[in-house]
Amino acid sequence: MARMARLKLTGTAAWYHVHCRTAGRKGSYPLMNVLCQRKMTALLKFLSGVYCCEIAAFCVMGNHYHLIIKFNRARRLDKAELFRRALLLYPKSEKYLRLWREKKWDQFNKRIYDLSEYMRNFQALFARWYNKTYERRGRFWGDRFKSVLLEDYRAVMDCMLYVDLNPVRAGLVTRPEEWRYSSIYYRMAGLDGWLIALRELLSEEYAHKKASEEEVLTDYRQRLYYRGNIATQDMELFEEDGKELRPKKELISDEILASEKSRGFKVRGMYGRQLRYFADGIALGGEGFIRQIIQRLRDDGRYIRRQHPIDQVVDTHKTVREQRSHAVVF
Repeated sequence: MARMARLKLTGTAAWYHVHCRTAGRKGSYPLMNVLCQRKMTALLKFLSGVYCCEIAAFCVMGNHYHLIIKFNRARRLDKAELFRRALLLYPKSEKYLRLWREKKWDQFNKRIYDLSEYMRNFQALFARWYNKTYERRGRFWGDRFKSVLLEDYRAVMDCMLYVDLNPVRAGLVTRPEEWRYSSIYYRMAGLDGWLIALRELLSEEYAHKKASEEEVLTDYRQRLYYRGNIATQDMELFEEDGKELRPKKELISDEILASEKSRGFKVRGMYGRQLRYFADGIALGGEGFIRQIIQRLRDDGRYIRRQHPIDQVVDTHKTVREQRSHAVVF
């Protein structure tokens, strides 16, 4: 089957979950190096100031990363603003930038609202830095990045929990905020000034409430811990030391959850299997939204087989692409 063209929205603001893996043999984790994680996080922050976008969540793992990003609705920026952003990207080219004609500025204006351009910049800059730093040559990323279009704040919030729980699921930490190169760590450490405020992401819940930033963060952590306490895969086990069977994916332990509950957590956990549709679903949202996406893909001749949305969680999320296991509601 031919590779499907990436799904992007134009003429409106759009949310995406993006991820990509590194090239190399199985068991290779080039991004586990702290220097690499620090560089990647710095690039995400830097480019979010160049492009017309905002970052809601990120997580840098050993051989891949996750990013939830919002691109604003495209509009024509004035020349001074375009020049400021271009100078950030090309700090040594001020004289050259002053020679740009109107057509060149139009192209740059369009570019800074484009997800693909952001990712091209991000992955190329990191690969170039990595190859130079570690004196290597050749391809760094294993394949083109994957992106899932997210319909609304509800889909964004669920996907954020999925991203922030990655280090726990991988067994690298027992609490999500212990992973230093993730958005939840940055939020807990007060280093999140460049991320979208949680209050905005939880706008429906806090539209008519007066709550401090600390209370909003506590709300998010409740959701995160309850979600992390639910197994992502049932019946898929591996044997350890020939004696004990344990889940392939790790959980936030009952003991840690109990500790957090004693501090006021009241939100019930929801999902019981690995949710691959957050990474491979093409688009995530309600039935009406997904039907529009499917019709658009069919009209373009890009996705002939699918005619109806795939139900992932009853009355919650639907996707374009099917997955073998579905979520379980508790």
